[in-house]
Amino acid sequence: MKTLRPYQQTGNDNIAAAYASGLMRLIFQLPTGGGKTITASALIHRFCQAMPDKKVLFIVHRDELLIQFRKAYAGQYGVFPEAIVSGVSYRNPNSQVYVTMVETANNRLKKSPNWFGDVGLVVIDEAHIGNFKKIHQYFPETLIVGLTATPISSSKKHPLKEQYHEIICSTDIPDLIQIGALVPNKTFHIKGQVSAAELKVKNGEFDAFEMSREYSKSKHIMNCVKGYEDHAKGEKTIVFNCSVEHSQMVTQAFVDAGYNARHLDGEMPDAERAEILKWFAATPDAILCNIGILTAGFDEPSIKCVIMNRATLSLPLWLQCTGRGSRPFENKDHFIILDLGGNALRHGDWSTPRDWHFIFHNPPKPGKQKADGAAPVKLCEQCEAIISLQARVCPFCGAEQSQKAPQYDKASVEFELISSSINITGIVEQVQQRGANPYGAIHAVKQIIIQQAKDSQTGMNDTIAYNLLELYQEKVKEWCHMNGKNYDQWHKDITSSWFFDELRKQFQYEKPVLNIQL
Repeated sequence: MKTLRPYQQTGNDNIAAAYASGLMRLIFQLPTGGGKTITASALIHRFCQAMPDKKVLFIVHRDELLIQFRKAYAGQYGVFPEAIVSGVSYRNPNSQVYVTMVETANNRLKKSPNWFGDVGLVVIDEAHIGNFKKIHQYFPETLIVGLTATPISSSKKHPLKEQYHEIICSTDIPDLIQIGALVPNKTFHIKGQVSAAELKVKNGEFDAFEMSREYSKSKHIMNCVKGYEDHAKGEKTIVFNCSVEHSQMVTQAFVDAGYNARHLDGEMPDAERAEILKWFAATPDAILCNIGILTAGFDEPSIKCVIMNRATLSLPLWLQCTGRGSRPFENKDHFIILDLGGNALRHGDWSTPRDWHFIFHNPPKPGKQKADGAAPVKLCEQCEAIISLQARVCPFCGAEQSQKAPQYDKASVEFELISSSINITGIVEQVQQRGANPYGAIHAVKQIIIQQAKDSQTGMNDTIAYNLLELYQEKVKEWCHMNGKNYDQWHKDITSSWFFDELRKQFQYEKPVLNIQL
């Protein structure tokens, strides 16, 4: 039996406390890679021991998740939950834990609201998905716990706080990176990428047909291949495309370039799908193109590169897709995200800390296209630093910003490193253990960021320099908070000076004469 990590145990304790206080509808947020299935299994086992006369119902939306939960629970507690599947009308009344698909559960409950017996706990996996909402009506007096890594409803008209009373947050992605449960990332995007303003929005998301038509143009397809060649050549890669046709075209482009690529979609027979996934797991340089079916519930730790070959207004989709590369694996110290849709600028990077409690209680309003949980940003038209979407004057170079959307650079595509997750807590602890000057941690972070830029072979120009400076200042701000210091102008100026001095040494880069106000 696996021992729960502290944050997993604390999460279950907080659920129990909320239930004891009378709250019957709870969201439990845990990032992908945080051990959601193991944590849920422990919660269910705890409930079964406390309430031996009550039944537990675990509801999922995909076969893979059903199988995954049964194996995890049996591995922990030696008992396989009974699977209720389509076409089987019988249930064993002696079973205490049932696991089923959402439509199967709904069909049984429509015929008989007590079909599963006296249910005391309902656990819903991926609770942000809209089709689980109908289950609530059958259990008005039952504890319902919704599990999700991203507590944002798929329908902005009906946020999760309409269905659930409170959210229990456990930990966040940076914390999981720090303890080694996830690996850090490097995120690159295309300089001058497809503007969101060029794509129509339909039902809260970019129009799928129009986006597929745009991304199917040869220049975009070749940009995908070029990004792979520049930053992830030979690494196991998963590509998220816009449509079946687009994915097939991207796959063919990789094959024509001599790479080991295959396509997967939801219309393929189960046997073919299983064979492709087996090939992907066993092939070190495999490139697997799909649309969006390999998100939640798909776990292949050997993935070292994720290519987001589309744009999305959905923060959950962005995090689910990019998180496929975050699992620890042998000789894997980081993974690459190639963002071809401006998503990191729109939503924040995969490893950006997020206040999920605030997001749950203050969900995005219907019709709004702003990023969920992260301030929307853009690139300065002059120095191309990342700045606020509303900024009319760049705080870095002072250039006035036009209100028109930036255009895609069709002639020459260039990828930039825009984010790299760094465990500053671990660096601070190492400095403290050596008894060194606390400011040594800031210098260590500086060296890591610049070395990553060298390893990525990005070269150096004003755009890259100021993007890296932005990353560095985020870590300086964290350091100040950890050490009880104000993130004031002195710290901004002195650390920027150190940073540019190092760029000069490593890249012979001379910063332009700018009026910088960080």
